Amino acid sequence: MRKLSKYVLVAFVAVLPWMAQGLSSAQAADGWAVDFDLTYNSKYVWRGLRSVDDPVLQPSMNVAKYGLTLNIWGNYNLTDVNGDDQKRKFTELDFTADYTFTLGKFSFPVGVIHYIFPNTTANPTTEIYAGVAYDWIVTPRLVIYKDVQDAHGIYGNLSLGFKRDLPSPSKEFSLGVKAGAGLGYGNADYNKYYFGVDEAHFTDFSATVGLPIGLGKYFTLTPAVTYSRLVDSAIKDSRTYSDSTFAGLSLSVSF
Repeated sequence: MRKLSKYVLVAFVAVLPWMAQGLSSAQAADGWAVDFDLTYNSKYVWRGLRSVDDPVLQPSMNVAKYGLTLNIWGNYNLTDVNGDDQKRKFTELDFTADYTFTLGKFSFPVGVIHYIFPNTTANPTTEIYAGVAYDWIVTPRLVIYKDVQDAHGIYGNLSLGFKRDLPSPSKEFSLGVKAGAGLGYGNADYNKYYFGVDEAHFTDFSATVGLPIGLGKYFTLTPAVTYSRLVDSAIKDSRTYSDSTFAGLSLSVSF
């Protein structure tokens, strides 16, 4: 399986930049969308789990058309908080293929995520997912994830999202606000794998506030603050912490 993960990584890294080079100039005519994102976070927290308790860089790239989005995302440790063998190295790479179709104000995302963890002892794994969202003043969204490779658990997340543009002084500069909150739930298999708790429980709550700042036609700078908390008492007891707060700064380039 590690060899398969290596081949997937090579294919994604080889194909996506090639696609982006050709598509970024053509997207205005045929509807392609390409964007790059580089995020600095003071911690890496995933579904309530504090994976890295120190600053990280998290680059990402999307290529999208006709509702299909291909994404590659990575976590790069800046310090040796998780061991000197992980300092200034990638410790996670995620490859996502997502197809979202719409029906009125409803949207339905379905997809697959393949996770690999270079420079760590963690096993690669794969999740499939499906969800529904409703486009409203506050957008509710429910997504269910099923691990089909290593964890074999089910995780659900119910969230609310809000985004609004604020008055801006010029067309070359824009300002907005976006916020979101989500509640996660894991079945017994999921919680046993990630927390050592062989019971189904609500797992984590998170809330984020960001201020996207548009700089010209292509660039967006977004400072953000996120609060994450483990919910169930048994889940909390499995960790040495119950909550995490971290700050982030993202620079996005969209074509």
